[in-house]
Amino acid sequence: MAVKTKWAIIGTGYIANQFAFGMRAVEDAILEAVVSRSENSGKKFAQKYGCEKVYTDLKTMLDTEKIDIVYLAIPNSCHFEYIMEILERGIPVLSEKPMVDNGKQLTQVLNKAKEKNTFLMEGMWTRCFPAVIHTRNWIKEERIGKPLTVRAGFDIKPDIDDWQPWKAGIKYAAGALRDVGIYSLGMAYLVFPEGPQKIYSNMKSNGEVDECFQMLLTYSEGRAAILSGAFNQIGNAEVEIVGEEGRILIGPEFWHPTTAKLILNNGKKRMFQ
Repeated sequence: MAVKTKWAIIGTGYIANQFAFGMRAVEDAILEAVVSRSENSGKKFAQKYGCEKVYTDLKTMLDTEKIDIVYLAIPNSCHFEYIMEILERGIPVLSEKPMVDNGKQLTQVLNKAKEKNTFLMEGMWTRCFPAVIHTRNWIKEERIGKPLTVRAGFDIKPDIDDWQPWKAGIKYAAGALRDVGIYSLGMAYLVFPEGPQKIYSNMKSNGEVDECFQMLLTYSEGRAAILSGAFNQIGNAEVEIVGEEGRILIGPEFWHPTTAKLILNNGKKRMFQ
């Protein structure tokens, strides 16, 4: 009988539900424990996914259970404290994005992971999709020549029933850039991993955080990334990467794409789906 990897899930919201549902397809994964600030919410979540152990305190769970890895699906502002506590125990962490709130915290969690020789990963699933892997390979193979421009926008207007109010508050280090804009930024770094030379930005605030933003990142030799993210408008959800010899389209919703289309300047096309 195969040894099961024992997971603990911290949080019981939408993303945590999606993750727990996906775990059912992984033969060697088991949900060993659930941590939620609300005991009632934790019990409902655990029952739904066949787990019997529910806690309302992270430290108590870590002291009690033998966990192989922890998945964090809680508000942004809680990530740093939880990650440091888990890594201190030498337990691997998969954290929802954005992993931490600033560069200082990032340095600390990376140093702690190195100190404990423990796995730490930010849950940016987009780069793991086959369509994005094919895109990366096409760029590496210079199928579109030298990349020149990236256009990526994660602009949505959620229905009130699907909205999570904490995403609109400064208390939880939220906002459009940190929640959805990180995917647009991810596309820029996929194509231009060296990072921009200059950054120009614009945003609309709700009084606490940005509810939409636009950003221009510029690089050497006139290369650029034009990015956006929003909670108050619906935009084109397809990424366009333009090079000297052609372009690549990723979509239809680039943060979880099903297709990548290679279109060369000579009219030839290739589709991955």
